[in-house]
Parts: sequence; structure tokens; C-alpha cells
Amino acid sequence: MERTYAFVDESGNHDLETSKQGSSGFFVVCSVLVSETGLERAYELAEALRVRHFQTGEIKSSKVKVKDTERRVRILSDLAELPLKLYFTVVDKSRVYRDGGLQFKKSFIKHINGMLYERLFIDRPNLQMTVDEHGGAEFQESLKAYVQARYVDDLFGDDQSFQTKSSKNDVLIQVADFFAGSVAQIYEGKAGEEVVKAYKRILRDLTLGLVEWPPKYQSLLAAPADDSQYADYRVHQEALKQADQFIAKVGKHPDEDERLQCCILDYLRFQSEFVSRDYVTMGDIKSHLADRGFGDLSDQKIKSSGIAKLRDSNVIITSASKGYKIPQTRADINDFLRMTSGQIVPQLERIKRARDVYILSSRGEYDILKAANLPELEKLLASLEVLGDGDH
Repeated sequence: MERTYAFVDESGNHDLETSKQGSSGFFVVCSVLVSETGLERAYELAEALRVRHFQTGEIKSSKVKVKDTERRVRILSDLAELPLKLYFTVVDKSRVYRDGGLQFKKSFIKHINGMLYERLFIDRPNLQMTVDEHGGAEFQESLKAYVQARYVDDLFGDDQSFQTKSSKNDVLIQVADFFAGSVAQIYEGKAGEEVVKAYKRILRDLTLGLVEWPPKYQSLLAAPADDSQYADYRVHQEALKQADQFIAKVGKHPDEDERLQCCILDYLRFQSEFVSRDYVTMGDIKSHLADRGFGDLSDQKIKSSGIAKLRDSNVIITSASKGYKIPQTRADINDFLRMTSGQIVPQLERIKRARDVYILSSRGEYDILKAANLPELEKLLASLEVLGDGDH
């Protein structure tokens, strides 16, 4: 299996007292993922980008002023040309319990980064991770031991599977810094509209997942003031809540089908909240799953082991001829119901006609539903007949 290289950096500070001057409201960890075959090219392009935009300095989000939206958009657009994918953890520090162990910097860094490392090592068994340095050598060794003990099992066959490195010595860690800082600006409400648009355009193609913690079961978007839009808002919020509850229920040790379901749901949820109101095609889902290490899955496998099982677990996924989505409006629900009704009702009518033919030809001796032992379908057809009689 081809090795994947992950380069990790973050934006924000560990202080949970977000009211303090200089304390960030969010802590964002970004992992830049590059395949072994694309690594040399990624370094070449990133270094050329560094020289073009930062001359002799590092690629750093903090070096681009919040008001300089045009420059940030140009850099983000250039970064999008690199052969890489992204994975994020975003922590809302205002919702973290302040009297617990996470009030301490080392514990905070280990725990929050650990959530990202766990996801990455589950999805990418042949992974080499390089993380921006924190603190002194003693803490860096303790971080490596922490990750090895909790997330990696027996993957540390060599000392390179997890290493810390100064960002000034690795341009791809610098790239992770710029993405993390840009996402942090969006969460903090500081990014200009053009930056948000540019980043969402980039996110559509590059981001494999974004984990928000603690789970909040609500969108970043505020409820609309217009009452006429509130019902649509509630449709979206309830669907997001069901998605988050499923992911929380599966927990840290999913089986293979559950991992498939979580990857599909991560993608649909992310597209729904951060990227677009459009449906996601089956081709898009297959491409995303391939990026997450699932290989070439058939449409039927994705539907039966993924989407159908999610729906069986109360996750609301609507579909139309254009694809799948987490519903954002009542119109999305209506489209799904119309499409489903158009499939179910004709099938039931065909079953009823076939049943009537055999009952009549056998003088009542052969009822195909009784012979097949399908009492629930019998009840359903009986209820439809009653409804039909009432229409006349």
C-alpha cells in the first residue's frame, strides 16, 4: 500500500478563557495529506509558492492581514493547485469544560491533536505524520509516546511514522498553517466575504473531513430572522443533529461498514453546511471514498452498505435524480418524497395486479402474498384498497 504523508499545524491558542485579550475563540488543527507519488511535486510547488508570496520568509497565515482579502484569496487559489487533501479538527473553546484537565496546555494539545491523529491513522494505515513542534524536546517525546499508545497500535515499525519538526524547516507544515489560519478566520467571523467564497470553493475539492468538537448538533449559521425561512432552517438543523448523533453513537472503533457510513456522512454533512446547496453525485461520493482509502466501490455497495444503513439509523438523507444530500429545506424533503412515491406506488400497483390475476385464475386458491409469507405487504395493500374505496 502506498504511503501517505501528513503535515500538521494549527491556529489559535490553548487558553480556555476566551474572554481574555488575545485569546482565540477556536482552535483549528489542519492536516495536509500528500501521497507518496505526489510528495516531490508538492514540495516543489509549495516552495515556489513560498518564494512568490513570502520571498525569504515562511508561509504563515498570520503574515497576511485580515483586511488584505485579495492577497489571501490569491494564495489560497495557488495552494489549491498542490497535489494534496485536507483534514481538520475545529474546537469551539467556549464549549469546553474549563475546570477539567484540558485547561492545561500540554493536555489540551495532546487531546485535541489526538482526535485528528486517530481519524487519520484509522483511514490511512501506512501513514507518516510530521507535526509542527510544541514546547521542548521532552514534551515532543511525550507527545509521540501518547499518540503511539492511543491511536497507532503497531504502526511504529520505524521512528519516522510520527515526528515533530519546526515549520521553518518544512514548507508543507507551513501550508498546513495557512489553511488552519484561514479556516480559523472563518470560524472567528473575521474573514472577508471573498475569502469565505474562495475557501468554500477550494474546500469542495480538497477537504476529506472536518470534525467539530465538542459536538454541538447545530450549524454555524444563525437562525434566520425571517419567520418564513425558519421552517427550512429547522429541517436542516434536525438533519445535522441526526448526522452528528450517528457519528457519536458509532464511537471510536467502527467496523468496516460503519467506517464507510461515517465517511459518506462526513462528506454529505460537510458539503451541506460549508460548501453548497447542490446535490452530491454518486461519482463525487465514490471519488471521496477512494481518497479516504476505500478503493473502487460499486454503486450498489455504497447504496446498500452505506446510504441505506444510514437511513435505517434515522440519518436523514434525501435523494433525487441529481444525487444525494443532507436536506436543507422543505423543498428537499418534498423532492425526495415525490421521487420515492413515484417508485413505490407503481410497484405496489403492479403487485396488486399480479395478485388479482392469480387469485382469479386459481379461484382464490393461490394468493401470491400469503404463499410468500408477506403479511406486512398484505396489510399495506389492504390499507391502500380501503383508501382507494374512499376516493369514489
